Amino acid sequence: MKKEIIFYDGQSMGFKEDCPVELLENNKGRTGFGIISEIPEYKILSFWDRVELIGVWNWKKEYKPKDDICDGYCWELKLRDRKGRAKYCLGYESFPRKFKELIKELNILFESNIDI
Repeated sequence: MKKEIIFYDGQSMGFKEDCPVELLENNKGRTGFGIISEIPEYKILSFWDRVELIGVWNWKKEYKPKDDICDGYCWELKLRDRKGRAKYCLGYESFPRKFKELIKELNILFESNIDI
């Protein structure tokens, strides 16, 4: 089994207290700058099911606006499921379809309050 990776970071003009969120070893979850909690196995499995339904595996590597913007929201996503499927993508003031659904699922998984 491959090492699972669930990592998301997003911010605009400073830090967001719940970012980054990250799955650590032994089903531990980290939010912000060190708040660590136990994540039940069923929540992790449910998250992967939702990633599949949202279509995250089909997202492009990079999302950016057509015009230059000086300050806005930038984000980074790193995923690797137990089967070894991996996705790395990032963006700046531009988002894939159903991005907010993924944020909702991350908030459920990590009991966080990521807001874009």
